[in-house]
Amino acid sequence: MKRILRFALPAYLLLEAFLTLTLASWLGPEQTLLVLVLGAAAGIAVLRAEQFALLTRLSRILTSGEPPLGGLLDGALRGAAGVLLIVPGVISDLFALGLLIPPLRKLLVRRLSAVLGGETTGPPVIEGDYRRVDDPALPAPRSETR
Repeated sequence: MKRILRFALPAYLLLEAFLTLTLASWLGPEQTLLVLVLGAAAGIAVLRAEQFALLTRLSRILTSGEPPLGGLLDGALRGAAGVLLIVPGVISDLFALGLLIPPLRKLLVRRLSAVLGGETTGPPVIEGDYRRVDDPALPAPRSETR
């Protein structure tokens, strides 16, 4: 695992730098810098908005009694999108934009909650009362004869 990470991070950084320089050669350096600064500003805005939205979403989830894992994962993915927008580069911005699209984020939340155990796939639970028949403290059951 360490060997993969040792090569994956430099490869990602080289690809990110290459794509950013390619974008700069296509748009020009001023426009590329403007895109990166606007992306960082958008990331800060997403993080600020998510900070307050997470608190209201969490209080709504806790009062309604539904499991909080889906709401927390949704907020975490939005926060990750904000952080990815702040990180300069084309690849991170594309990943962030993908996380900000609601249907893709809902799909990721469903998959992650299934992996983390938020959704139960077992049989439904049927609640009821029971009484042990072989308990000596209870009177013997009456036999029904007709």
